[in-house]
Amino acid sequence: MRIEYVASAQADLSEIGDHYYKVGGNQLARRMVKQIRGDIKALLNYTAPRYELVPGIHRLVVAKGAFLAFHRINEANSIIEVLHVRRSEREPATEKDLK
Repeated sequence: MRIEYVASAQADLSEIGDHYYKVGGNQLARRMVKQIRGDIKALLNYTAPRYELVPGIHRLVVAKGAFLAFHRINEANSIIEVLHVRRSEREPATEKDLK
């Protein structure tokens, strides 16, 4: 298995980095994005629970609960596709958010 970030997830990480850069500088921004990516990397050895609101999607709590990483497992190609990363306190992600 390998992990791939789709364009929307890459954009999410960029926005997260930009936010933390504005509030705490480059070091904080890099640390937060690294924390999120590190937590997502754990999916290589762990299967996160299914996301109950969208069939075929899994949800992983990352960065000590601050964010959720939504992903799907493509068994045929041995890929974990990270679709979306968002603050955990936001409204629940819908199927529209995860396309």
